[in-house]
Amino acid sequence: MSDPLPLFFALTGACFGSLTAAMAWRLPRGVTVWGRSACPSCGHVLGPLDLIPLLSWLLLRGRCRHCHTPVSAAYPLIEGGTALFWTLCALLLPDPVLALTVSLLGTCLLFLALVDARWRYLPDAGVLLVALLALVPGRMDVIDSLSGGLTFGFLALGVRWLVGRHLGREALGLGDVKLMAAAGLWLGPFGLPPFLILSGLTGIGQVLLLRAAGRQTSDGVPFGPALSLSLLACVLLPIP
Repeated sequence: MSDPLPLFFALTGACFGSLTAAMAWRLPRGVTVWGRSACPSCGHVLGPLDLIPLLSWLLLRGRCRHCHTPVSAAYPLIEGGTALFWTLCALLLPDPVLALTVSLLGTCLLFLALVDARWRYLPDAGVLLVALLALVPGRMDVIDSLSGGLTFGFLALGVRWLVGRHLGREALGLGDVKLMAAAGLWLGPFGLPPFLILSGLTGIGQVLLLRAAGRQTSDGVPFGPALSLSLLACVLLPIP
């Protein structure tokens, strides 16, 4: 009999993708995360048939079932991408606990990247979840993990203070500092060099893409997406 774990991860990932898209829309707008989902255009409360990940958007042809207002294609893309990522974790990581932990990490980082890219802040709740997932028993020696968190965190604070003092502008927001400390919990102190290199390259690539799209970058670029992608790459592709 074929292994049911990848299918379970795919379905669970699609559900978490739907939750991620909803939370990334609700939290920055101050909408309660506990209430029932409703169409932002007509306010009609959505039923189970409206909330099936991927299928509802496809069957309703990307429109609200009640007012027929178009629904952003970002929702099925997030749901499908998260489902694919969870499936890959189930297939590539032999330990189911590690596969689940990394799947949840990727989902949290996606949430942080979405919010920071749109609203330019990193919710503390998302950063805290990233940090807590790093402390799953058996994943890494606790001393290495904590020393990594301190190393990454103090370095980020130092960069923030030095740039602010000498250039008069903010290089890293406090949310970026907290996310770097959480990344250190995942990677340990020796993970700092590859993480910094990847973060820098990813940040430069992000700036180039925004400029190519005609977006303004003179007022700064949110660094959360680059930090999130770099952390995930270092976790999945550890560099000796």
